[in-house]
Amino acid sequence: MDEVRKAIITELRSLLKQHPEIERLILIDDLFGSLHAVAWLEKNEDAKKLEALNEVLKEIASPFWAEALWNASEGNASDTLFFEYAWKEGQTSDENDRFRIVERHRNRGAWLGHLSTPPWSLDESNPPVIVFYSFKGGVGRTTALASFAIQQAHSGDRIVIIDFDLDAPGIGTLFAADHENPTQWGVVDFILENRFGENDLRDYYYACRREKISGSGEILVIPAGQVNEDYLGKLVRVDSEPPSDTREKHPLCDLLIQIKEELKPQWILIDARAGISEPAGLLLNGIAHLNVLFGTFSDQSWQGLRLVLDKLGAQRIQQNLPQSECILVQAMIPEDSTVGIKATHTFSERARDEFSNYYYAEDPEDPDEDTYWYNRDLENDTAPHVPLCLTYQPRLAQFEKIDDVADTLVESPQYVELAKRIIMRVKWSEP
Repeated sequence: MDEVRKAIITELRSLLKQHPEIERLILIDDLFGSLHAVAWLEKNEDAKKLEALNEVLKEIASPFWAEALWNASEGNASDTLFFEYAWKEGQTSDENDRFRIVERHRNRGAWLGHLSTPPWSLDESNPPVIVFYSFKGGVGRTTALASFAIQQAHSGDRIVIIDFDLDAPGIGTLFAADHENPTQWGVVDFILENRFGENDLRDYYYACRREKISGSGEILVIPAGQVNEDYLGKLVRVDSEPPSDTREKHPLCDLLIQIKEELKPQWILIDARAGISEPAGLLLNGIAHLNVLFGTFSDQSWQGLRLVLDKLGAQRIQQNLPQSECILVQAMIPEDSTVGIKATHTFSERARDEFSNYYYAEDPEDPDEDTYWYNRDLENDTAPHVPLCLTYQPRLAQFEKIDDVADTLVESPQYVELAKRIIMRVKWSEP
C-alpha cells in the first residue's frame, strides 16, 4: 500500500507539470485504503486525457486504485460541493498548491486534520496553557509537571492542573485532596455533560492547599474522573476528535475558558496521554501556548518525537501558521557521569538534526523576519531544540505521596532550570 501510494503521488505530480490545463488535482485516501482522485480542468473536452490517465493509474496502483478519477468540471451541484469540500480538507502537497492530499480516517483526527490555535492570546491578564507530553510513559513527565506546579505555588501563584491522561489517570492520586471526600467528578464528566449547558465548575475540581505543597499559593486539581465501576462507561463516550466545523469548539476549550474566567489562575497545566493517542492528538493540535516534550536518547523515543515535531512544526508552516511553541526535555539520564555525558551529547546532536528537518523553517531572506523558528536558530542556546536535562533520581521513582518529595521538587537545580525555561518562553518579561 505504501509503495502504491508513493507511485500514485509521483504520477499525479508529473501529470500536473505536463498539463498546465489541469487547474487542481486532489488525491483521496479513503477509510478502506482505496485511492481516488479529482481533477479540475479548464475545458470539458480535456476529459479524454483523464480516461487515459485512469488506465495508467489502474496499472500502477492495482489493487488499491478505486478506478475513480473524477472530473470536477462535469459534476452536478452536489458533486461540486463534495469536490470543493474535499479540496478544503486536503493538505497542500506542492509549492504551487495545485495538488492536495486528503486522508480519510476513523479516529485520531487531531493528528491529521486542520490545526487549531490557543483559546486566547497571552498577555498579563491571561494564563498560559502548558501541555506536558511524552511519547513513552515512565519518563518522569508527570513528576516534572508536579515540580513546576509546586515551585510556582510556592511563589504565590494559583495553578490549575488538568489530568488529560484519561486512559491512565494519575494526577488525582499524586495531588491528593486535603480531605477524604474530594470531588466525585472530573474531565470525562465535564466533557460529557458540557453539551447540556454550562457546568458548575465547583463540581469538577478540588483544592490542594497543604503548605508543603502549595506554600503561599494554591493548586486546584481537575482529575480525569473517579476511577470506579462507572468510569469506563464514561470514558468510551468521550470524543477526543476536533469538531469538523472549525467555528465550533471542543468541550476542552470550554473547560479552559471557564477555568480562566472563574478561577483566574496564573497557570493552567495539562498532563497529556503518552503515545499517538486521541487525547494527546487533541492537546498537541495547537490548543496550548507551550508544549513540554519529554524523550530519551533511544531510537524508539525519537521515532515518536519526530511525529510530534512534524505536527507542531512542519505541518503548521505548510498551512502558513507559526510553529506551536515547545521545550524539549531529555529525561532519565543515567546518574553515572561518564555515561550521562555521552547520553546528553548524543541526544543534543539528534535533537539538532530532528528539529532542523521537522520543526524549523528555512531561513528567510530578510534577516529581521521572525514569523517562525528558523534553521538559523540552531545557534540559539535557548531555542526549542536545546534540551533541558533531567537525571534519573531513585528517590523520585518511588515515593508514597508527593508531600514526601516536595522539597526535592522545589530545590533540585535541574527542575528549577526547567521552570526558568518555561517561564522565559511564555512570559512577556524575563523571569
